[in-house]
Amino acid sequence: MLKDTSVIIAAGGKGTRMGRPKQLLKINGKETLIRTISAFKKVKRVKEIIVVTTPETFKIVSRKIKGLKFALAGNERIESVKSGLKEVSDKTALIAVQDGARPLVEPRHIEACLDAAKKDKAAVLGVFVKDTIKVVKGGKVVKTLNRAELFAAQTPQCYRAEVLKKALNKYGNKILATDESQLVEKLGIKVTAVVGDYGNLKITTPEDLIIASALCKKKK
Repeated sequence: MLKDTSVIIAAGGKGTRMGRPKQLLKINGKETLIRTISAFKKVKRVKEIIVVTTPETFKIVSRKIKGLKFALAGNERIESVKSGLKEVSDKTALIAVQDGARPLVEPRHIEACLDAAKKDKAAVLGVFVKDTIKVVKGGKVVKTLNRAELFAAQTPQCYRAEVLKKALNKYGNKILATDESQLVEKLGIKVTAVVGDYGNLKITTPEDLIIASALCKKKK
C-alpha cells in the first residue's frame, strides 16, 4: 500500500526583478529556500524533498541540508513540476508542490493541506482576499467581484499522486497554467480550499523581504 509523502519545491526563478535568484535572498541571515525546505523537514510524514532548481542553487542548499533530491528546473512552473515528478518515489501516495520563495509556510498548515488531499484527492492552501477586487478593461472598472468568494491560492498545493500525474500527463503540454491545480480542475476534480494565513507570503519584491524579516522576528 502506498503511504509515503513527497514534496516538490519549485525554485527555478532567475530573479530578474530582485537582482539575483529570490530563493537565495537572505531573510535574517538565512536563505529563503533554506527556510522553505526547513518547514517541510518539520513534517514527519514527508519522506523525500525534491528541489527543482538550477545546479548552482542546489549545490548551495544541499551543503546546508542533507538528503535532498535534485531535478532541473524548466522555463515555466508546470515544466518544473513535471521535472520534479520524475524524481518522486514509486512508494509515494501524496505529493505536495511548494513555491521555493514561500519561506514562512507553517508546518501545521502543510499538515492540514495534506490531510485534505488524502481525503478529497486535491487541496490548495490559501486565504480569502482582503481587498475588493475590480475587473478593469481599458482603464475603466467594468465589474466588482464578490470578495467573499475570492480565494488567493498559496502553496503547498497537495494531491494524491495518481491525480497529479494524470493531470500533468493529460494537460501539462496543452494549457498555459500558473499552477497545477488548474490542470486538476480540468479533470473534473473539485479542489478543496484549505485556509492558511496571510503570513505565507511569496517573496517577489524588496518589500516582501522587509515584511518576511519582521514576521520571522515575531515568531521567535
